[in-house]
Amino acid sequence: MNYAVGDILRVDGDVYEIIGKIAYRNRNDNCTWMEYRLYSQNMRREKWLSYDETYQEYSISETTGNASTSGYHEVDRGTEEVIGAWGDVDVEIGDRADFVEFEDVTEEKIISWEVWDDGKEVSVGYYLDPEEIQKTGEGGRGRKSSKYETVVICFVIFWVAAFCINNLSDYLSTRPTTIAKYLKKEASYIYVTSITGDKGEKADVYKTYGDIDWAAKDIIDGIDGNTENVQQNTEDGDESVAILTSREYCLIYTSEDGDTLIQISTRKYAYYNDDEPYHSNSYTRRYYRGYYYSWGYFSDISDYSSGTSPYSDYSGDTVDGNYYDTYNEYSDSVRQSSINARSSSGGGTSSGK
Repeated sequence: MNYAVGDILRVDGDVYEIIGKIAYRNRNDNCTWMEYRLYSQNMRREKWLSYDETYQEYSISETTGNASTSGYHEVDRGTEEVIGAWGDVDVEIGDRADFVEFEDVTEEKIISWEVWDDGKEVSVGYYLDPEEIQKTGEGGRGRKSSKYETVVICFVIFWVAAFCINNLSDYLSTRPTTIAKYLKKEASYIYVTSITGDKGEKADVYKTYGDIDWAAKDIIDGIDGNTENVQQNTEDGDESVAILTSREYCLIYTSEDGDTLIQISTRKYAYYNDDEPYHSNSYTRRYYRGYYYSWGYFSDISDYSSGTSPYSDYSGDTVDGNYYDTYNEYSDSVRQSSINARSSSGGGTSSGK
C-alpha cells in the first residue's frame, strides 16, 4: 500500500483526503511503517492511517488529550525515527520519538504514546481489515492544492555514520564511493532482495519511500556526482532513471506495486545478464536493456570479452543521448561542486597573519 498526498480514501465507510504522510523506522529492530494524515471535509476531523508492511497491519487513530490503559497490555515499544515526510506534516527527516503501544483484550482497540522533544502525544484507535481501505480518487501532477496541503517534498540528505563524526572533512574522507555502499549504509533505503546471475554476480534491490526524483538526486549526491552517464526515460510515460558509473549500473524505477525501487549491480552483472529488473513493468524492462546496450555494453566488451553476453545479438530498443537531461546536468553540478570544495579546503601551504 503506497498512497500519495492528494489521494482520496474510503476508510471504514468514511471518506478522507490524504494531506500528508510520514515514513518511520524503529531504531530498535529496523522495522518500517507508513502513516498517512487524513482529513474529512464532511466530519471536519483529522485522523491517522497506519500501515505496517512487516506485519501487514492496518489501523486508524486520532490524537486525544489522555486515555486510560486500564484493561490494555503493552505490545510494542521503541524509538521511531522519521525517514520520509511529505505534504502537510510537522516533522522532518531525522526527528525521533520514544513510543509505546497497547492493545485491549480483544486485540482490536489500540492506544499509543509518543514522547517527542516538545511533549507527549496520546492516540486512540483500532485495527482495520485491508478491504476496509479503498482508494476512490487520485492525486496527480495537475491537481490543484487544497488549503490543507503543502506540495513540498521534505526529504533532505539523511547521513547515518557508524561512529561519531567530529567534522565534515573527516566524514568526506570516509564517504562511500560506490552506489552499493551508499545504499547499504543509508537508513532511507530498505533492502528488499538480491538477484543472482551468471559469473557469480548479483544485483541488489532496495526500496525507498521517496519518489524517483528524490532518490536519483540523493544517490548522485551520495557518490559526489561521480557518474559516467545519467539519463531518464521520457517515453511511454515511464520515468525510470539510469545511472552508469565506472563500475556500476543502477536503475531507479517505480515497481508494479507503486513502490520506488533501486536495482544496483556491477557492470559485469549487466554485461552477462539481461534479466528484467525486479517487479518492473514492460516499459522499464525495455529501458533497462536499451540503456545499458547503448551506453555501457560496447565499452565493457574489452573488459569481459572472455564470455558471451546476451547483448551480442541484441535487437531491441536503443537509447539516444540527451546531454541536457535534468539528472545528467545535476550530476555534473554535484561533481564540480565536490571538486571545488576539495580544492578550496587547502592541502598546499599558506602564509600571512
